[in-house]
Amino acid sequence: MATTKIWDIKGRVDTLINYAANPEKTEGQRYSEKQIQALHDVMDYASDDYKTERSLFVSGVNTTPDMAKYKMHQTKLRYGKTDGIVAFHAIQSFKPGEVTPELAHEIGKRLAKEMWGDRFEVVIATHLNKEHLHNHFVINSVSFADGKKYYDNTANYNKMKQISDRLCEEYNLSVIRNPKSKGKHYAEWMAEKNGYPTIRGQIRDEIDGIIEGSYTTQSFWSELKRRGYEVKNTGKYIAVKATFAKKYVRLDNLGKYYTPDAINERIIAARNGIKLIEINKPKPDYNAWLEKYEPIKLKGFKALYYHYLYLFGKIRKRESPQRVCFYLREELIKFERYQNQFHFLYDNDIETTAQLLEIKQKSEDRISELTLQRSRLYHKPEAKGEIADINTELKELRAKVRMCNNILTDSERINERYNEAQRLEQEAMMPKKHKKKDGYEEHSR
Repeated sequence: MATTKIWDIKGRVDTLINYAANPEKTEGQRYSEKQIQALHDVMDYASDDYKTERSLFVSGVNTTPDMAKYKMHQTKLRYGKTDGIVAFHAIQSFKPGEVTPELAHEIGKRLAKEMWGDRFEVVIATHLNKEHLHNHFVINSVSFADGKKYYDNTANYNKMKQISDRLCEEYNLSVIRNPKSKGKHYAEWMAEKNGYPTIRGQIRDEIDGIIEGSYTTQSFWSELKRRGYEVKNTGKYIAVKATFAKKYVRLDNLGKYYTPDAINERIIAARNGIKLIEINKPKPDYNAWLEKYEPIKLKGFKALYYHYLYLFGKIRKRESPQRVCFYLREELIKFERYQNQFHFLYDNDIETTAQLLEIKQKSEDRISELTLQRSRLYHKPEAKGEIADINTELKELRAKVRMCNNILTDSERINERYNEAQRLEQEAMMPKKHKKKDGYEEHSR
């Protein structure tokens, strides 16, 4: 399965560079330095040696990677189109574990040739630094064939997606059929498929709960803001941003039951005892997978993660106090991340920081050893298979190092959050007259 996206690259403020162009050909037609820098930046990023395993997977269409910057500049100068968008940057991302670097790059080259090969210079670089392999495409904004500019419209994007899907099918890779929402990231799509919490799902759940307790539309918006939501009304659309989200989300992008008009209709219906939609959909038991573990035998990191994830399951089943649910709502979307960390800790029998650092150091030492070994093989054609084996092991080792770093960071947050959740839970279980906070009696809401 491959997902695709594309966006334009314009000039941006960066460290200025000196760009030496042919004075006879560029007199009076030179780019601004920030435009030149923008093109250099995206080219350099796309072909970064670390991400592409020493440039083993960098190719060009209608150019060579080392000549791409020059040729793209010359095409623009030839047709006098040196302003505006300097290039387009596209990405084709594959499902983790479904393709090899060689296959990902081959598909990327075929996509580039079919999509842009008759009119534009393109650089294709396959990045191996993420769990999901992905191709970067840098496309010149001006055609070498006729001097016309490339237009990133809906029709061209759909064409790119269709070509990508067809190529994936040709190589027996999975394809997303009729995605339900626009602009949905692969990680979000997979999380929803597996029943894991997502940011949009969390927002929907909160809106559902607020609707059930609202008598008027005004009380709905008041409660939404009380829970920390920011509301942006442009006149045409209404967007909201939760405390646990980085961006605003348009209500109409949450689904047809979450537009302002639909929310108003649901509030009126709820006020009259009518439920317009079934919101209590069956949800997976997030504690089921924990049954094979014996918590009494778990210590250190393993025990901390176990109890924290168990608390997640209680929250999803509404078995925890409301204040605990509210406090940990932003943490729910990290369930899969924390689950994977727990598996790593358990499989490697890690209980202490010292043990975690030891595994991290051994992995880093092995990475250095393999990198040196691989550098000695690059110029040996017969060593292609050996290099591929080294790349596979390097990928696994780098993933292990990233996991260790993430645990070191996340465990502090988990410990703090878990202790606070325990305090809130114990406080909720106390008789009302004994509930005190900061020296005064706390009134229940």
